[in-house]
Amino acid sequence: MAVYNIHGGHNPSGKIACGASDLLDESREDRKICKEVVRLLKKKGHKAYNCTVSNGTSQTDVLRKICTKCNKRQAALDVSIHLNSGRNDHKGDKKIAGTEIWCTQSVGIKKTVGNRILANMKKLGFTNRGIKTTGNLYYLNHTINKAILIEVCFVDDKDDYDLYKKTGYKKIAKAIADGITG
Repeated sequence: MAVYNIHGGHNPSGKIACGASDLLDESREDRKICKEVVRLLKKKGHKAYNCTVSNGTSQTDVLRKICTKCNKRQAALDVSIHLNSGRNDHKGDKKIAGTEIWCTQSVGIKKTVGNRILANMKKLGFTNRGIKTTGNLYYLNHTINKAILIEVCFVDDKDDYDLYKKTGYKKIAKAIADGITG
């Protein structure tokens, strides 16, 4: 069986460098999803480690501590769970903003797992925003293992909020865990 590092991005709510908060609170929800993904991976016989950080003194410190935890072991994949922001759609426009996956290159396990997660999220009703590549995210550049960052949905989109609440974090975590393991 494989080894995986999973974490919720950012510090907890109310602390410096916490996640976005609007209709949904990123730091609360990403931790619930993370814990459930870890539980599901272990249930499937994998080794899964929760690398979430709750004591960072700045954004950079949180990122460094996450990478340090992830880099303690060789893993098949490191997975960062986030919720996006920037839609500012508090009333709802009948459009699900959806899920996207970030990585440095869309190849190998990152592409395979990313596409499976996106397909699973689409089955739940979330728009597939695709796999996006960047060289500008600290976490993706400082882990020794292959890594992806999942933006589950938008914290400031009423349609995403409604679907998230209807679906529940456990089904979302299952979509992610099943995408990781195939």
